[in-house]
Amino acid sequence: MLPAMDDAAPSPWRGHLAALGALRRRVAAQSSVDTAEGVKARRMLFSPGNPSGELLAALDALDHFERTIVEASDPPAIEVKRLKCLAILDRLIARSQPPLD
Repeated sequence: MLPAMDDAAPSPWRGHLAALGALRRRVAAQSSVDTAEGVKARRMLFSPGNPSGELLAALDALDHFERTIVEASDPPAIEVKRLKCLAILDRLIARSQPPLD
């Protein structure tokens, strides 16, 4: 008999996917830069191992978004960077979904 899904060991990808979702929610609501949260986000992006091009793009978008918050008080500029970062995170989340068997 196969174990129930709840009994199975947690997948490392499930944890990474949850972390990506948490990062996406944080970026969606972020209005200031928190250094500790930024470090945590960057560690999470690199947690699966060697960074892919998409992970590097997400890191770059996150850097640009947070830099814009610090350097610009122009809400439209901040929103443009936020939307770019969210789009990249959405792609990462979509591609991180485990394959359906």
